[in-house]
Amino acid sequence: MPDRSKRALILIVSAALVACDSHDAKTAERTVSPLIGTWTRDGDVPKPNPKDPEFTKLTFSPDGTLAAQYVAAGGALAGVIGKAPKIESERDSYETHSGSTLRIAEGSSYREYTFTISDGKLYLTPAGGSDGATFSKAGAS
Repeated sequence: MPDRSKRALILIVSAALVACDSHDAKTAERTVSPLIGTWTRDGDVPKPNPKDPEFTKLTFSPDGTLAAQYVAAGGALAGVIGKAPKIESERDSYETHSGSTLRIAEGSSYREYTFTISDGKLYLTPAGGSDGATFSKAGAS
């Protein structure tokens, strides 16, 4: 194998190892995060929001995946006509930044939230919003 080909192969393998190491490091970091586990929204099932889904249950995994149950957005008339909530589920991915920002990726788009965790409760507020939701951790007293 010519020297150029060997160097190119070494660079490709090195880049792949760095990417794996980065993913492994993030997974290890998330493993000890208090966010990991299942969180269920406190209170009654929320009414459909005309613009955004309302989470009812979130399960965060150390590998960066998120199983989410939510009340689907109801469109402009959802609140006016009292449309019954429709619970849906999906698998997303998530990242945390600065210990207080949560970014949930939904396909090619994402939603950002600020969050705090205290006494077995997750307080989640949409970025730029004032109305947050409170979740209790499964198994927490």
